[in-house]
Amino acid sequence: MPDRNKTISVTVRLFTGLDRDAREVDQNPRDGITFNLPKGTRLRRLTKELDLPDRYSLAYFVNGKQAGLLRKLKEGDEIACLRPSAGG
Repeated sequence: MPDRNKTISVTVRLFTGLDRDAREVDQNPRDGITFNLPKGTRLRRLTKELDLPDRYSLAYFVNGKQAGLLRKLKEGDEIACLRPSAGG
């Protein structure tokens, strides 16, 4: 069992086909994937673990607000990853 003082739990939701491209192929965007990570983990490390393609061109939201890859994650954070799209 992980030491709660040294780990955090976050939920990741993959949209716009990223669920097919990432390592976690059996992911429902509604439910997401739960990750237990070391405290102080940045979003960049999580994207590496997911093996997301073109991770620098994707859009990330943490708890509904746009976030950069250097954002430190906290216990209970909900992360959404998606490809930006244009249209009008």
